[in-house]
Amino acid sequence: MKNFHTLHVLSLLATIGTFVNGQGEFTLACNALTIQRGDPIISPGAISNHTHIVIGGTAFNRSMSQDAAPNALATTCSAAIDRSNYWQPLLYHMQSDGQFEAVEFQGNAVYYLQRACDYADNRTSCPTGFMPQAPPAGLRMISGSPLLRNYTDTFAQRAQSHMCLTDSTSVYTNSLPTQACLRLRSQVFFPSCWDGKNLDTPDHTHVSFPAIGDYNGGVCPSTHPVAIFSIFLEFFYDTSPYTDWENLVYAMGDITGYGLHGDFLNGWTDIDALQNAFDTCGSNGYSLSSPGCSITNGTVQGAQTQQVQIQPPYEDLGLNKSVPVLPGPNYVTGSVADRTV
Repeated sequence: MKNFHTLHVLSLLATIGTFVNGQGEFTLACNALTIQRGDPIISPGAISNHTHIVIGGTAFNRSMSQDAAPNALATTCSAAIDRSNYWQPLLYHMQSDGQFEAVEFQGNAVYYLQRACDYADNRTSCPTGFMPQAPPAGLRMISGSPLLRNYTDTFAQRAQSHMCLTDSTSVYTNSLPTQACLRLRSQVFFPSCWDGKNLDTPDHTHVSFPAIGDYNGGVCPSTHPVAIFSIFLEFFYDTSPYTDWENLVYAMGDITGYGLHGDFLNGWTDIDALQNAFDTCGSNGYSLSSPGCSITNGTVQGAQTQQVQIQPPYEDLGLNKSVPVLPGPNYVTGSVADRTV
């Protein structure tokens, strides 16, 4: 396989989003930071069940305190004050001999969107121009479940999806693709409604998707009345070497793709600057490169190559040569026949 550590950020990821269709949007491009079995949200202080690819602040480690992320020394993302961490399970390819190799990661985009609105009695749609809150300092949240192997068409499950990119078409599915792709985009949309109290809870239900609308926008429920900026992740993989699309599998052994999930750990160093981003970076002709943009002050550093500050113990994760079993170990579960949606 290709050298996994030669990571590329596609030129399209360098494009900075502005306002589209009357809703706020800005985009950060990021490089990979670390690939490891670490997950401080689901498995704090322990080895994660499966391999993740992590982007963002260099403070990422298995035992992160609530305030560790903003104190990171650097970030792999294009806004220097975003020391947050974002991660997804790594994608693998199952070879004809039954061994597994990591699929080459090609870069990432993080979208911040102005989509949801606060709960209010009898509110059935969001008022024009409503501005959600920036995610509060220290917020942790997850989207999706690594255990899913079938499709139930809930808001929460529609929030995970895939885009198969070919020379001529882009095919959207919630499952892993049912055709060969030149590039695969693994997509996760995070909950946009917060209970207004907890930065995390043991069952991670302090955040929710809207009650009215869809997973990607609408009115928050009374249980989670506070709307926050919507966060959307795109992770790109080079799947062009693999015509056997049915042998793509996620690190937790999921061959259906319905178990795709993502994690977010807030590490923005200036929450006020983030709150003001839609006013200063996306309207009246401004962009992230404008001197008036609150989160960059006119300097967009671009996606960075950085080293994680605390290196995990060495483990052969199939990055440069195949491994006989998915690290964990994890065994393939589900059926390719279930890739139906």
